[in-house]
Amino acid sequence: MPHADPNPTFSASDPTHQHLAPPSQPTPRTPGPGGQALLVALVSRVVLSGIVWFSLRVFDRYPLYPVQLPDSFLPQHPILDGWARWDAAHYIAIAGGGYGGDNPSPRGGVGFFPLFPLLMRGAVELTRQQPTPAALALAGIVIANLCFLLAVPLLAKFAAGQSTPDAGRNAALLLCVAPLSFFFNAAYSESLFLLLCVVSLGAANRGRWWLAAIAAGFASGTRLVGLALLPALLLLAWRRSASRVERAGIALLAPIGAGAYAVYTGWAFGDPLAYFHAQATWGGWQEHVRFYAELFVRHPREALGGDPRHLVILLNLGLCIVSLALLPRVWRRVDPGTALFTTLLVVVQATATWVSLGRYLLPSIGIYLVAGALLTQPRWTGWPRDIVVIGSSFLLVWLAVLFAHGFWVV
Repeated sequence: MPHADPNPTFSASDPTHQHLAPPSQPTPRTPGPGGQALLVALVSRVVLSGIVWFSLRVFDRYPLYPVQLPDSFLPQHPILDGWARWDAAHYIAIAGGGYGGDNPSPRGGVGFFPLFPLLMRGAVELTRQQPTPAALALAGIVIANLCFLLAVPLLAKFAAGQSTPDAGRNAALLLCVAPLSFFFNAAYSESLFLLLCVVSLGAANRGRWWLAAIAAGFASGTRLVGLALLPALLLLAWRRSASRVERAGIALLAPIGAGAYAVYTGWAFGDPLAYFHAQATWGGWQEHVRFYAELFVRHPREALGGDPRHLVILLNLGLCIVSLALLPRVWRRVDPGTALFTTLLVVVQATATWVSLGRYLLPSIGIYLVAGALLTQPRWTGWPRDIVVIGSSFLLVWLAVLFAHGFWVV
């Protein structure tokens, strides 16, 4: 009698034994760079808001500086109040009463571009609330945070398209933990401007020239440096053989926000350059660059151990030096439109002012793209990357708390 083989083998092609094959397991789907970036943005902002809230519950805020407008709009809600300081008061005054008239901002507030306060007023009107300072402050905070949560995943996808998904995730992480990125969540125009810039450059890279031009037009109505998108888009359109009509559309639409604002101030105040005249109220190149250059060179001990506000300027310069050092890599690794836009933001603003320079550099998209790609390289992964992220996060928390308490972090 034949004996059965104790260790039979089966062929995968044998239909009589196909039922013995283990069922295939579905591969778990992981979120892409955009989804992961959104999660990082949410978690980082919840943690940051919690720390700021706790600090305001425990410690009193600083007294107002001589040039500071009253900026405590939501004192009964410390989870929100700390995010409407300094320039938020100017935006709230514009949103509440417009330019000129009784506006307490220098020269009636014309030193601030109109799109962000218009959105604040529109949000309050849409919800049928009275345009009180508290309601406008809340609207500014909500708009800023929504724009930030939209911009971060878009930046991650944009960076991933220029490099790799890991680089996209790193770029979004660096944006979220940048030392001055708390401004994206305050009632400032920074997050709105960032969102419009990412949309504009991202649309241009996909050949959607009209969307790119329209977003650039809104950006130029948000901040003057939105005009840097005009040459960036034209360069990209020329390099990618956009039609003459599309290039003409970019030339017409990209600067329309700034142009319309100049026309408005010319009509309302007889001064199309009113923005520049109002900005001069806070000082010019002599006060914002030369003074600090001489201080740091001739009196470094005073700069480091004297007025603590000088340390904020030193941080601004440090961030600027890092950005300048990365510019050559930006031109090698990033599309020419984004490279030109980033270069204009870094170089022009660094030569114009060192006050608020770190905040002004926040929308320098190309810097995040190349820095995110650098952190994917073997020599930067592990503890070097951790030091960058942890150190930047520590500065972010410290500066956000100081800002919420009214310290001169502008």
